[in-house]
Amino acid sequence: MKRIFAAGFFICMSCQSFAAASFTLPSKNFYLGVGAGGMFYKTSGNNYLNTGPGWPNDYYSTNGVSSQPYGLLAAGYTWQRKKTWLPNYSLGLRYMFASNASISGNINQYSLPAFKNYHYSYDVQTLTVLAILKADIYRWNNLMPYIMAGAGVVNYSTPNYSEQALVGVTPRVSPAFGGVGGNNFAYQLAVGLDYALRQNVLVNIEYDYNNYGTIRTGKGANYVTATGANFDNESLKNKLSATSLFLGVSFYVG
Repeated sequence: MKRIFAAGFFICMSCQSFAAASFTLPSKNFYLGVGAGGMFYKTSGNNYLNTGPGWPNDYYSTNGVSSQPYGLLAAGYTWQRKKTWLPNYSLGLRYMFASNASISGNINQYSLPAFKNYHYSYDVQTLTVLAILKADIYRWNNLMPYIMAGAGVVNYSTPNYSEQALVGVTPRVSPAFGGVGGNNFAYQLAVGLDYALRQNVLVNIEYDYNNYGTIRTGKGANYVTATGANFDNESLKNKLSATSLFLGVSFYVG
């Protein structure tokens, strides 16, 4: 029994020694990163637009927004600690670019459910630059779970407004909201997992929450309708956020 206990203790200690020896912290501090994944947008906020003196507003509901692929580039500096807890933390910049997504919904003329007469959509594209703070929480062999927070600016554009009359409805003259660009404060919160593929190469998988603030279309067409409405001083606006999941790799270069 003593021999079995001693053998088990020796094997356990050997496994721990192997686990500790098989992981080597990066020997360099500056890193460059790339990644790609999916952006799952969410919108909130509906619009009520003037239809002319004495008439109820048109109600523009929001049904949702399409999900899109996205990519990112990153660079920064990492401080290493030869510790099991908080083995490293870093400051950096992250540039994220996503394909055009489509926001869509329905139009109830005069805010009447019986007058849900049109379907509309417009596109949104985002380019985001964030300053990020990342901290690996714990090191177990080659694996390190981490948390991250970032804040910065999102540049958005909202082109390609269109609308279609539903079945049995006579098409109207479209408000033709124009495309426009703008900048908002943006922030990101994330959790992820680093895996040390080699000494100076980390592979990571990350799940994020992204908030982009309120986006707007351009003004509508300068056209007076039969009820006296003119859309040249109207636009659509929606709050935009997203969750995202990506796979990335970081190279320590200096």
